[in-house]
Amino acid sequence: MLTATKKLFIALAGLMLISSAVYSQADSIPVRNDQVNKPVVEVASFVDLGIGFGLDYGGILGVQLGVTALKHLTFFGSGGYYKFQGGWNVGIKTLLIAKTSKHAGRPYLKIMYGCNSAIEVEGADEYNKVYKGWTAGLGIELRFGKKKQNGFDIDLNVPLRTGDFWVDFNDMKNDPNIDVIAEPIPITISIGFHHEF
Repeated sequence: MLTATKKLFIALAGLMLISSAVYSQADSIPVRNDQVNKPVVEVASFVDLGIGFGLDYGGILGVQLGVTALKHLTFFGSGGYYKFQGGWNVGIKTLLIAKTSKHAGRPYLKIMYGCNSAIEVEGADEYNKVYKGWTAGLGIELRFGKKKQNGFDIDLNVPLRTGDFWVDFNDMKNDPNIDVIAEPIPITISIGFHHEF
């Protein structure tokens, strides 16, 4: 029997494959000779470097490096830190609009694996831990300038937390010596500044 996490992962992976196939077909449609269209200038950048806050940057603060393999597909990795240890993520984005100098806003869907949750307790280091798992999300690249090479990425993420996280979190909640300040939030936000090479 499939868990909710596996079902969400399969649905997102299927959506990404379908969207890539649709874009490939759309790109191959011929344009009639009697139509006068301005040519879209393709962005010649294949590498995207960003610095920012949140899961997309490997922790509280970190960096992200992306490689655009196809017009609508970017592979990325990130490294950052939490207050007590490092974090990382690797993933794939499927852009709903190709990287061109015509588009300032480029929405995307993504899936990534890596550090997606953390427990931190002051004065009780035995609970401090970073947890790995899948994270699904969506975001938008907001680029400015003539070549659209600089701008911001804003992401909404849904961390699919593992059983290990929930066991440790409940143990911490049931510890009479610890006051739990906040429950884990179901959706997180990442934001970062990016430059495309």
